[in-house]
Amino acid sequence: TWAASNNRLVAARFEKYLNEPEEATVAAQEYRDNIDEILNLLSPHHKGGPVFLDAVALLPKASTYPGDAKLCDSLSNAIYTAILSRKADNRSKELLARMEREKKKAILDADWKARTEQDPNVGNTRPAEGENKEQTQPAQQVGRGAQSLAYAEHVRRISEIEAQKKTRELEQKVKTELSKVQYQALMVQFFVQRRFKHVIMASRFYNQIWKEGDGTLYIDQDSDINKVFSESLGVSPTVSTLDSLSHEAIRDVDKGVEVFEFLVERGELESASKRLAEAYLVGEFMPAINTLERDKKRKVLEFVRGSNVLLNAIDSKDYAKATEQINELKGKADDFDATKAQAAVAAFTRASDMQIMMAKNHLAAKDMEKAQGAIRSAMEIWPQNPKLVEFDRLVDAGGSLIQIRNDFDRLFAEKNYREVFRRRFEFGPSIDGDEDRTAKFRQIMENITAIETAVKGAEKMSNIGQNYAAWEELSEVHERFPDDPDLNQFMTKLAPKVADFTIALNNAKRHEERGNLGSALSWLYKAKHLHPLSEKADTGIKRLVQVALQ
Repeated sequence: TWAASNNRLVAARFEKYLNEPEEATVAAQEYRDNIDEILNLLSPHHKGGPVFLDAVALLPKASTYPGDAKLCDSLSNAIYTAILSRKADNRSKELLARMEREKKKAILDADWKARTEQDPNVGNTRPAEGENKEQTQPAQQVGRGAQSLAYAEHVRRISEIEAQKKTRELEQKVKTELSKVQYQALMVQFFVQRRFKHVIMASRFYNQIWKEGDGTLYIDQDSDINKVFSESLGVSPTVSTLDSLSHEAIRDVDKGVEVFEFLVERGELESASKRLAEAYLVGEFMPAINTLERDKKRKVLEFVRGSNVLLNAIDSKDYAKATEQINELKGKADDFDATKAQAAVAAFTRASDMQIMMAKNHLAAKDMEKAQGAIRSAMEIWPQNPKLVEFDRLVDAGGSLIQIRNDFDRLFAEKNYREVFRRRFEFGPSIDGDEDRTAKFRQIMENITAIETAVKGAEKMSNIGQNYAAWEELSEVHERFPDDPDLNQFMTKLAPKVADFTIALNNAKRHEERGNLGSALSWLYKAKHLHPLSEKADTGIKRLVQVALQ
């Protein structure tokens, strides 16, 4: 039946939904209006551009609706955390700017000290003999210029400021990315919970908070959600991906509900229940699902319940109940496809019947171990097979199956067919599955039935004074079954009443055998005089006249 309901938990939730009234209260409509207004305020097509603060202000109001489950409150908290992170980022940038200015000042001071600071006591040095007297050489003393401790302190401070900048930049980057991860985790949670409008709201808020354009989702590469995106789309998931998938899901749910309403109008309840179950599984919290009228849902509720009963019956191997339920579902839904269910029921019931038949054969052969194994298999396949009760009766009779079959063989050998007929309800089940005995039994039943029918017809004729006709009808049956005691008894009882008729027919037969055609015809006419509608007399007269004319 319908795939979405194969899971028992989903089936229970779906049946509960079918019994729920539509969310048509004023509070529900106000909640949906708030969500739509938030999306409108954040839309890039909003006149004058997105209005971030007004949209945020509506979140607490939307979170008061019970159906929201405080998700808008969670979203507003995530937005607040993200904004604090952005403010901290701005303050950090200001601090980094001040540190950069301090570093540049230290560099300028160090450069000036290295260029200009010299030892004031050191002037031109006296040249040696032979050297140019005009040659002079500036001299620096240790502790002055680039060799001074002050210069070294400037260099150390420059390095310290640069290290602090790098540390501060790294810390701020980590904080920013962490706030993104937390926000994106909430978006993914909304998506998994099938709160698609919340995903769209969170996506638009995200674009207003982080305007750098980086929307890559920070998801573990080995996680199931990442595999869903990468395997289905072939690309890494982004915020825009969640947004577009949410829009697509909303569209699919709306279309599914539209198709459901069309199918219900046509009475195709199986397809209608499947389409609604699929739409519900995806968009349980979507307006199209929540606002669907209960009267329309109730139209498929009985079919869904019947489908669940059918599944339970097949699972519990109650194939009689399953067959009953299949017929009931056929009457409820014009499009119910019972092919698979009927095939399963037929296969299992047939297999169980075959095992019972094998058990009977093993029991007849006095192989109790195999008989027990076959019955055990039959019970495992179909515990409530009615033929198990029949087999139990045979076993409870003290193993009389073998004796019953022996009695059948003995009576058949003695040609005591009347006793076989009298015990037909005992012999029938006992020889079931035995082709030879079954063929003999069937022939006996047909023969005795023909005899009984003829005797009853003759009794009716005799009761209205048509003894000759009664005897003539029975004589044909008697020629086929001359040893039947009931037939012989009735004909013996009828004989005195038709003695003249039978004497005439017998004399005609005797004269015909001797070649005395005239005498034979005379006796046949006498028989016809006694019973004008006699077929035997008419047939004999026609035959003798034809012989006489040759």
